[in-house]
Amino acid sequence: MNPKVIPLILSMLVSGKAETQQIQSKDPFVETGSFRHHPAIHMELVAMEPDVVDPVAASFGADGSMYVVEMRDYPYGQGPTGSPGGTIRKLLLDGEGRLRSSHLFATGLSFPTSIACYREGILVAAKDLIYLADTDGDHLADVRQVVLTGFNQKVTDSNFNGLRWGIDNRLHGVNGGNDGHIHEPGKPERGLSLNGADFTWDPWNQRTARSYHTGGGFGLVFDDYGRSFTTHNINHMLQRILPVEAMERFRGFPALHATVNISNHGAMARIYTISKAETRVNHPEQAGFFSSSGGMGILPETFRHGDLAGDLLVCDVVGNLVHRDVLHGHGPTFEARRAPEEKTREFIASKDNAFRPVGLEPGPDGCLYLMDMQRSVIEHPDYIPSQIKGRYDIRGGQDRGRIYRIRPTGTEAIQTRDLASMSSTSLIPLLGEPNRWSRITAQRLLLERQDIGKRSKWKGARNSSNPLLRMHSLWVMHGLNLLQPEDILRTLEDTHPGLRSQAMRLLWDHPEWWNQLWTKIQALAWDNDPMVRFETALMLGNHPHPDNHLALMHIMRLDKARVWSRRAVLTSLRTSPSLFLAGGWRHIHAERSTPRAIMQTTERHNMLGLEEIAYLAGARLDSESCIDLKKILELNERESATIDPEAFRVILAGIKRGAERVSLGSYERTLLKPVLESIARHKSLPLRKEVWALSQTLGFKTLPGFEVTLKEALIRALDNKEDPSERVLAIERKVTN
Repeated sequence: MNPKVIPLILSMLVSGKAETQQIQSKDPFVETGSFRHHPAIHMELVAMEPDVVDPVAASFGADGSMYVVEMRDYPYGQGPTGSPGGTIRKLLLDGEGRLRSSHLFATGLSFPTSIACYREGILVAAKDLIYLADTDGDHLADVRQVVLTGFNQKVTDSNFNGLRWGIDNRLHGVNGGNDGHIHEPGKPERGLSLNGADFTWDPWNQRTARSYHTGGGFGLVFDDYGRSFTTHNINHMLQRILPVEAMERFRGFPALHATVNISNHGAMARIYTISKAETRVNHPEQAGFFSSSGGMGILPETFRHGDLAGDLLVCDVVGNLVHRDVLHGHGPTFEARRAPEEKTREFIASKDNAFRPVGLEPGPDGCLYLMDMQRSVIEHPDYIPSQIKGRYDIRGGQDRGRIYRIRPTGTEAIQTRDLASMSSTSLIPLLGEPNRWSRITAQRLLLERQDIGKRSKWKGARNSSNPLLRMHSLWVMHGLNLLQPEDILRTLEDTHPGLRSQAMRLLWDHPEWWNQLWTKIQALAWDNDPMVRFETALMLGNHPHPDNHLALMHIMRLDKARVWSRRAVLTSLRTSPSLFLAGGWRHIHAERSTPRAIMQTTERHNMLGLEEIAYLAGARLDSESCIDLKKILELNERESATIDPEAFRVILAGIKRGAERVSLGSYERTLLKPVLESIARHKSLPLRKEVWALSQTLGFKTLPGFEVTLKEALIRALDNKEDPSERVLAIERKVTN
């Protein structure tokens, strides 16, 4: 058969000629060739072997060219000749999105994982971050420059990946879990140790930085306002919440992971395959659940039909499917839920066991492009027992690969334009387009060209009714050094909460404006939007203003039910947390006068907030803070007789957990001993139990009253007339001492 006929036949199988076939049941999903997919989308084959092989990621240049990462060296890290076999393919498409030609752009790359367009070429994540460019127009890279090196390489899906331009003018990447000490070639002394974090690279200022705790997986996406999501094998949907810069600026912050699962249907969620069931030989318990999630996408605004816009997609290569999650906001975080029509089915699923979806990329036409690696075996051989490894064709499918276009029904694809040939002035309106690719590409081009040097050129964008245009124009002006304090002040007062949040993020880069704007910043602690309050809480830690604690306490009280808002507040406590703890205690004391029904709904969150603050107070104990802590303990000891002492017990428990991280000297112990002795005589046994535990953590072997109370505990434990719960507590006290 003529090889040119094969793509035509496969294209017909997945084109509109076949997509009207409905599953013969009440199931509204559509069958297209081997696929079953959501009825609000079409699937079309764009490219297949030999035009593309082993595709895992892609990026569209400003002129519409499609650059594709081909991981042809999977899984051994070498090609047929024994050298690194990863390649980059350049695909040229016509105005209808059909493939015109395929060119081998670059070869000899070690485990390439992802790609981002930059200047006249591309940036590729391989062993290093590499810049490739074609300067003579023959579609073959003749420039190869290592931009950053020092990344660790291990198992393929754990290598660094996820290259994406953010609205903050930086290139973002996912660590993959292998850490590394990254630096410019030949300059290790100016390097950056990742230490469990993802990273950013600012090409305009030549700076690298740690960004968020890494999920350790394969993939990264941003929503319209820069909130980010990643994945890790069995844990298919993670949100990156607190930046590590905020978490590490003051000592004592708890060692928690701030990239967390947001799925309401399980971390290792149930999946619904239609292919022949495969079991991971090293993890049979994962059959029917996410086991290899990796490769993420977000449905653009063009997918309005079916209400799909803004939903997140994540691939599972073992399950031969693409899963969709609908985001529901909870203040600064989201909850990811299955769509009602996908309770027992997937957004896209295939009967073909060789369908290996690993990447999703938005295109200039408002569609999503899906990379299918087409491997017979996707399990890394390191995870296949040696006794049975010989049964598998590990490299089966090494000569195959597919790229599909996912487009919305009921909406015509956006007419593609050559942004590279447009003037900079013409690019400004594109910053507000619904198509995310157009916005990000226009922003990147404007920063690369650096040819709009007058603020007057941005007047229309700054005054636009389109919040996306206002937002992106602010970041471009920031990158062009055109931003002024008046722009930030105006944005802090913007009617759109997303813009007010962006103003806070922009301010991190402008400490020279903090003094004149700080009163306005503090006022946003009273904003009616929880996301704005979250960003305000993070921002307040950057400046030692004496009134910050009032704003932070207000956020803590207002957002006590939002765990990550509370933790954002804790990142900004630069002064003694013990003083902040006193405010939290008094707030709970005042709330106990509210109706009991209301009190029950807030009590748990109040207690969690108190314990978190107390933990920080304990973790920062030194000579000065011990004096503050002594005052708050004395205050609580006096007032606990008039209210339920449970809050006081929670405070002591939190201090104990935090104090396990420090070592006190004799001076600090001398300060605290009298107040601990006083609390140890309290009538509440749970409270006494907690103060004893704290005392032991602080280095006291005994306190007056220990022996008497132990005898009392023994009597109470043996007394059949005592309440059983009190007897249990007495036994616990006896055992622990």
